[in-house]
Amino acid sequence: MSERITSLQNPQVKLWRALNRSRAARVEAGLFLAEGEHMAQEAVKERKAQELLIDENARDKYGSLAETAKGVSVYYLADHVMAALCDAKTPQGIIAVCDYPKEESAIPANAALLVALDGMQDPGNVGTVIRTMDAAGYACLLVDEKTADPYSPKALRASMGGVFRIPVRRYSDLAGKLHSLAADGCEIVAGDLHGEPFYHRRKTRDRLCVVIGNEGQGISPAVFAECTLRLKLPMAGGAESLNAAVAGAIMMYDFIREREERK
Repeated sequence: MSERITSLQNPQVKLWRALNRSRAARVEAGLFLAEGEHMAQEAVKERKAQELLIDENARDKYGSLAETAKGVSVYYLADHVMAALCDAKTPQGIIAVCDYPKEESAIPANAALLVALDGMQDPGNVGTVIRTMDAAGYACLLVDEKTADPYSPKALRASMGGVFRIPVRRYSDLAGKLHSLAADGCEIVAGDLHGEPFYHRRKTRDRLCVVIGNEGQGISPAVFAECTLRLKLPMAGGAESLNAAVAGAIMMYDFIREREERK
């Protein structure tokens, strides 16, 4: 099914515009917008798209994608309508409308490699963490209420489609959840300037959760208290710290290396 829309007053357009404004709007509607060619392709490939919104001047460019998106409604929008929905500085003329995942507390069964975000406020960093998890083979992302929404426009762009493959679980009491994981044998790992040297650490447990904190304040005291392994990344140069998402990526990949060496 396809339909042409030319008015900003269209009820569907008003709904779509609201989705870029806040997490509350996305949760209420149960939807989010994945903007751009790559994100739309990923949404269709992973069967996460409900609708495709296409600039009517890009009909030829995206027609084949629309044809392959079985069961997905397609809307062709006038230029000014598409412009009102786009968050990117250089719009690409296509948006996928996707289901906002229901917030569950259960972590997927057999998920051995986890990441927890404790108050990470930059959505670009959140998306970068998700992209790294997707590449490195981590299974699930845990976030607290202060962490930026992984389904916000900036986080989605930074995730490069990883958000469609990495399940997210949000907790009002992240420290409590990490306590439960540790009690079940999960290693809870945090970066710490006064911690054990990263490359001389003891072997980690088979199940592991990398905790990454707020960009300025780091990990909160309550969450830090639940960490079973605290590691200091080497800082041989002049920098005093690393970007939070970069530090997390270094740790994530080195834990993968450690597991490969065990085989």
